[in-house]
Amino acid sequence: MELLVLEAKTRDGKASAKTLRSENMIPAVCYGKGFDNHQLTVEYQSFRRAFKQASTTQVINLDVEFKKLPVLIHEIDYNPMTDRFDHVDFLQIDMNKKVTATVPVEIVGLSPAVKNFNAVVTIVKHEIEVNCLPMDIPHEITVDVSKMENLGDAFHVKDLNLGDRVEILSDPEETLVSVNAVEEFVEQSVEVPDELKTEPTAEGAEGAPAEGGEAKAEEKAEEKKE
Repeated sequence: MELLVLEAKTRDGKASAKTLRSENMIPAVCYGKGFDNHQLTVEYQSFRRAFKQASTTQVINLDVEFKKLPVLIHEIDYNPMTDRFDHVDFLQIDMNKKVTATVPVEIVGLSPAVKNFNAVVTIVKHEIEVNCLPMDIPHEITVDVSKMENLGDAFHVKDLNLGDRVEILSDPEETLVSVNAVEEFVEQSVEVPDELKTEPTAEGAEGAPAEGGEAKAEEKAEEKKE
């Protein structure tokens, strides 16, 4: 199987992280047990496409100055204001040694209980921890809910069958997906005692947020980013 290739460049430290981001580059680091650390940058859109395809479970070849390093996307930092990628950690791996990875849980199919009992299907546990060779890491773990017909039906970790090459490390008794009744809430009006009622003043309603509060919060977030 041919691996996805992502080009990266060595970062010399002269340009600040803020400058690199303004140039549509993402500061990154690559590390791994028994491997050298590399300070890198990756082009924003190239990484976005690679992440969309590989997520954190598929091995990619990081092309660093014509040398390809097999890695997993290990950790991503996001800008709290823009939700853009701020920094990436790549984990370099040995393709012949098992690794521990977390794999997302997805549901497929439609539970008959949704139609018959106005139920809702809930993903209780969103990730499963596994141990296997890098190329055997599942891209995702799917749970077919089409056979979950009744309220209270549940699918547990022990119900998974990922084959002999993938060891599941999560607690087998943990619930992955459950079918539950939709709780109906009846809106009730509450009479407020006269003594608790307040009249708005000429300057505005009581309890209004201080002027500039939101702007100050944004400024603090920006300072933390710097």
